[in-house]
Amino acid sequence: MRVEVIYAPGCSSYRKAISILETVIAEERYPIPVESFECSSQGHGNPSIRINGVSHSSAGQHLENLRDLLSHKWKELNEHPLLGM
Repeated sequence: MRVEVIYAPGCSSYRKAISILETVIAEERYPIPVESFECSSQGHGNPSIRINGVSHSSAGQHLENLRDLLSHKWKELNEHPLLGM
């Protein structure tokens, strides 16, 4: 599974998003690295979280939403491994 944080140049809140992601991943014991990318087309809003290429911009605003989303994606990947590629 690929997890990315996409943020605008000069964004200061992307570090918090990465920290929250890493905390959830560690607590759930998922072997998933978090990648981060600066993107000039991101705009000036909150960073986006992309899981397997799909953007989930509102997930990072609430810890439980993020935990549920990662859990769902992890189960989906393990139940249907060829679909996650």
